[in-house]
Amino acid sequence: MDNLNELKKVWLTANTADLPSSDEMVKAAKTYRSSKLRGKILVIVIALLLSAFMLIIMFDEKLSTLTFRLGGAFTIIGAMILVITNSRSIGRFYRFNDFSNQEYIKFLKQTRVNQIRFYKKTQVASLIFSSIGLLLFVFQMEYKNGITGIVVYLLAIVYLLYAWLVIRPTRFKKQSKKINDKIKRLETILSTLERNDK
Repeated sequence: MDNLNELKKVWLTANTADLPSSDEMVKAAKTYRSSKLRGKILVIVIALLLSAFMLIIMFDEKLSTLTFRLGGAFTIIGAMILVITNSRSIGRFYRFNDFSNQEYIKFLKQTRVNQIRFYKKTQVASLIFSSIGLLLFVFQMEYKNGITGIVVYLLAIVYLLYAWLVIRPTRFKKQSKKINDKIKRLETILSTLERNDK
């Protein structure tokens, strides 16, 4: 009988004050979904505008050299990789609507897997094409300018190295930490709720 009394005492003293209400959980999930959809749509729009701008520039007769057109083509390929990837991701986020707690955690875990694949493969491919395109553009515009051309080309290389070695990994770590913290918090809440239901 003592065990039951101890169990009842634990049950009644369990602290659930810091657990969010179901309305707060739904609001957090909808906010997450909306912000991700907005971000993906923005990336698609910017990539399409960049591609359209590149096409217009590529067919300008004053700039119609092989190097310039190759730079434009590589930049457009990099932008299209982003458009395709983010379009697929939009479909996934759009279907994410009324999930249970378990389904939401599963969705977030799949988002984490997709994020890692994007960082290791898709983003690398897109950045390679975009970097080659930028370097070809800069080369075309600055190769006749002597010292100025060399300085501009070196600045472009430094910028690309900074993007590859600093911005890209820092952003990935920040996004990974954010999604891992969210998953961990939701799993803690879910396990607390399950313990309280027993």
